[in-house]
Amino acid sequence: MLQIFKSHHPTRHIRSFKHAFNGIFHALLNEANFRAQIVIVIFAIIFGKLLKISNVEWALITLSMSLLLASELINTTVEEIMDHFVRHNNQIAKVVKDLTAGFVLINAIGSLIVFYLVFGNKI
Repeated sequence: MLQIFKSHHPTRHIRSFKHAFNGIFHALLNEANFRAQIVIVIFAIIFGKLLKISNVEWALITLSMSLLLASELINTTVEEIMDHFVRHNNQIAKVVKDLTAGFVLINAIGSLIVFYLVFGNKI
């Protein structure tokens, strides 16, 4: 039973969080779309506070923005991998990059719909 917990040393978790924050910081420094989405998140928080949205509306906004930011990180990851490893067949890299860009677009449209539903009748 105690064997299960040996891999859960606090130092290991701290190191994992450090790597995660390094990745987010990298995206902030190098990805204009990620920075733009962070600005949108800030505006959503400001509007949410000013318009006193409900807990359910906060949950919807938080979920949609988390999905959007996470999808942008996935897209950035895939682009970095494609640029680094795919040198021979640019068509494969293009298709993969287009697919992940589509993933981000779908999440962005979903976030816009959530924003409209939450803020549309309050503005």
